[in-house]
Amino acid sequence: MGIKFDFRTKLLVIVLMMSLVAVLTSDILIYTLLGLLCIYLLIQGFYRQTVKYFVVCCVFIVLRLYSDGNGVTFLMPEMFLFMILRILMMVMAAQPVLGMPPGEVVAVFKKIHAPNGIALPVTFTLRFFPTIRSEFSDVFASLRLRKLLSWRHPLDAMEYIVTPVIFRSSRIAEELAASAESRGISNPGVHSCRRKLLFRKRDWIMCVAAIAVTVMYFVLERTVAV
Repeated sequence: MGIKFDFRTKLLVIVLMMSLVAVLTSDILIYTLLGLLCIYLLIQGFYRQTVKYFVVCCVFIVLRLYSDGNGVTFLMPEMFLFMILRILMMVMAAQPVLGMPPGEVVAVFKKIHAPNGIALPVTFTLRFFPTIRSEFSDVFASLRLRKLLSWRHPLDAMEYIVTPVIFRSSRIAEELAASAESRGISNPGVHSCRRKLLFRKRDWIMCVAAIAVTVMYFVLERTVAV
């Protein structure tokens, strides 16, 4: 099952990762940080997702090494490879948060007195992504059944995928918003939660470790730059 951390711990890791990804320029530091992210996901039980992320990141790392700073044709310039690798690392940091119960997220935001302008968009986003993933799966299954997916006609295949997902996503967004409103998500009163929100010893350890690693990487980045 893996170790379960509090939402506040996961949120801190995401914020620290975003700051590191925005600052680090050394490839060695990025690659070692990728290894730490894999360990972070493994201890929480995300074994399959870790393997997928690691393989995809390794592909882009190999492409960067192969291109030697020149990019892989005009379709994959160096800046594209540079950005995709860092975006993947931020997604890895956010993986434990994706799919979390919206009620728990709302309760945590209420407990830390976060403004609704931040709490509500984050809550809807966390609920929206798993639903969209399911919609993509359904669309792909339907297209395979009708034999409409073909590498020979990539533009047509893209149209068949994107068009139904956009229309269905718009409908789902309205349904999720109506469902949240009917449950009182915007009610200014005190919100209750069936789950216990406990900041345990493991959360303190992870937070201290995450901050220490972040400080270490900032120091190493300055050392490498000098």
